Amino acid sequence: MVPVKSLVVASIGAVMLAVCNGAAWAQSNSAFRSAEVVAGKQERLGVYGNVQKDCTSGPLPTIRVLTPPRNGELNVRNGKLKAGRITRCPKLEATAQGIFYKAKPAYKGTDEIAYEVRSASGKVESHTVKITVKDAQAPDSAKPGQDAEL
Repeated sequence: MVPVKSLVVASIGAVMLAVCNGAAWAQSNSAFRSAEVVAGKQERLGVYGNVQKDCTSGPLPTIRVLTPPRNGELNVRNGKLKAGRITRCPKLEATAQGIFYKAKPAYKGTDEIAYEVRSASGKVESHTVKITVKDAQAPDSAKPGQDAEL
């Protein structure tokens, strides 16, 4: 184990950025998640960044797609989080990267992706996401999904 000064934490459907307090962490973690999306609509699957103890943005992690989707597209976009999204640093507009999935418009069924997030300190997180794609005409498709923004 190697002590790290910052840690990238992610969650499906929510923005989570965290800073480690100097505790020792294992060099790699794996996460297996599921998500529901609407066909043809872009959905955010995760947001990754690096917030330093002094409430500044640190170096962004490297994101590498391990298994691309078979029935849609996966995009990684850079951007800024709105101020107030990080409780500990309410004025910070942190730089971050978002992972976005968009199923083919006529597709209905399941898809799966896998990607790796490597922090500047060398910590590696492997993420596998099983995606259930609903019909674009389904009644719930009218409700807003995950932000198309970071």
